[in-house]
Amino acid sequence: MATVAIHYLNAALACAERCGHDRQQLLLQLGIGPQQLQQPRAPAEQMARLVQAVWQLLEDEFMGCTAHPCKRGVFALMARHVLHYETLEVMLQQGIEFYNLFCDDISMRLSRRNGSAELEVLFRYPEQDPDCFYREFWMVIWHRFSSWLIGRSIPLLQISFPYPVPVHASELKFLFPCPHRFNQPSLKFSFSADFLTQRSVRTPRDLAHFLRDSPAGLMTIADDDLSYRARIRRDLLRPFKGPLQLPPFERLAQSYGLSSQTLRRRLKAEDCSYPQIKDEIRQDLAIEKLRIRQLPIAEIAQQLGFSESRAFTRAFRHWTGCSPSEYRQRGVKPVKAL
Repeated sequence: MATVAIHYLNAALACAERCGHDRQQLLLQLGIGPQQLQQPRAPAEQMARLVQAVWQLLEDEFMGCTAHPCKRGVFALMARHVLHYETLEVMLQQGIEFYNLFCDDISMRLSRRNGSAELEVLFRYPEQDPDCFYREFWMVIWHRFSSWLIGRSIPLLQISFPYPVPVHASELKFLFPCPHRFNQPSLKFSFSADFLTQRSVRTPRDLAHFLRDSPAGLMTIADDDLSYRARIRRDLLRPFKGPLQLPPFERLAQSYGLSSQTLRRRLKAEDCSYPQIKDEIRQDLAIEKLRIRQLPIAEIAQQLGFSESRAFTRAFRHWTGCSPSEYRQRGVKPVKAL
């Protein structure tokens, strides 16, 4: 059963509370017991029902996370509009123009840079979203709606957040299986520009089913639809408690029922490799342990499988352009993308 971190359930409840509604009454209405909020995760279906309830309760698709509400049905209207266009690039541009004309609280921009496409989003009043809930949800919506339109999961190259590493950073690894950057100037993600030329494979009937179940279709992506890059990151990170275990490539390929040559070819088609994925995982975990858990550098090096602290420091400097101690003390932003 698909699940989401309990952080998002609590954050959605907080959206209703900030608008003057009673949390306990909403939980009772949805049949969610208080004991469920003590668990680390919640069923995705439960989360979807909660979002639908908050949409209806507030009459606001932005869930109270912007200065001005967005009436229910706006996303559906945008989706029906973009379905008239052929390529993903034009569909995204039309969707962006739709929202940029419709509201001032959220503005978006699509651009190309060095073979990649960047979707950049500005929330004009971020203080309205103290849990970063809707900003992350908005990025999930646009990534997964784009993937749904072309019938292919779009692997992300990188995502940037304009705030410090949050306490729920580990969940972000599953929502966005790519390198993460925090304390950045803007909220944006990037993917290969090749996907912009892909054509829509959806019909109005498909869209009707998609909207009927929304946002359930945006909460999870079926395993079969995930790229191998995302699947490998998910499988290696999910059991992680330390020290990090990164299996030999041949054993990894066998776990997917593939030969090592076939898996290598499929990763190459996604413009990545197993060494690159391992580096991304080590970097993400290193930043999390430096910023959130404040572990000693020697302990982080040991947990990430480095033979000594100096080897870890060299690798970290290669990833970010600074040493682990400099990164922790100064809050230095990574300057080197993988």
